[in-house]
Formats: sequence, C-alpha cells, structure tokens
Amino acid sequence: MTSHLLLIEDDDTAAYLTLKVLKSCGFTAQIDVVRDGIEAMEYLNCQGRYADRQPQNPSLVLLDLKLPNLDGFEVLKQIRTTPNLSAIPVFILSASKTDEDIYRSNLLGITKYLVKPLNMYEFEPVASKLIFHTDSRIH
Repeated sequence: MTSHLLLIEDDDTAAYLTLKVLKSCGFTAQIDVVRDGIEAMEYLNCQGRYADRQPQNPSLVLLDLKLPNLDGFEVLKQIRTTPNLSAIPVFILSASKTDEDIYRSNLLGITKYLVKPLNMYEFEPVASKLIFHTDSRIH
C-alpha cells in the first residue's frame, strides 16, 4: 500500500512552505494539494475532476480551516461522517489559535491541531512528527 498525503490549503505561499518543510524533513511519499473545500471533497470522493483518481484514501490530511467555497470545519465534518473517509487522520494546519477554533475542531474529531508558525524553522520539528505519525500508520 502506497502512502500519500493530502494538503488542503488555499494560500499558495503556505502550501509551498508546507511542502518544502515536509520534503526537507524526509517525507518522500506523494503529496497532493487541493485549494478549497469543494475540491477537497471531490478529491476524497473521487468525483468531478478526480473521478479517475485511484480510490485510495490518503494516509493523512493536512487541513486549513479558512478555505473558500466550503470551509475546513465543513470539510472535517464531511470526512468524519462519510464511512469510507472517517478513519483518515486529519491534522488541522491553521493560522488561527483561537480557543473557539481549537475547541470546534476537537469536537469534530481531529487527530491534531497545529498552528502555522511564522518561521519555517519553528515548523520543522512539528513536520517531523507528522512524518513519524504517517509512517507509523502505514506499517
């Protein structure tokens, strides 16, 4: 079984930095990036432009909360209520550190909540933990 990660991030700079950090920490598996909540659900359900995608769930989803069209909370809710998606680990990767966003995310069943740091080098230790988490899940 091949592992892959799904990054749901609408900000090009944040997506680029996240990918760069994951790769610099040794994550070598495929990383797919989608830009909004509707595209994320199409991807996960192999619908629309992703109808021909192999129906293998990602080993891990990194989800931003502030997304256009369908926000991260709604994406998380749909993941958790869809039987074939509900077991996917979902890490929130958000600039928000409000108690309300953290609490609401936890209620919806996240695996981990990570606040996007401003400095890439501060994020690297967190990214290493993501890689360990993903690799341990696929063995």
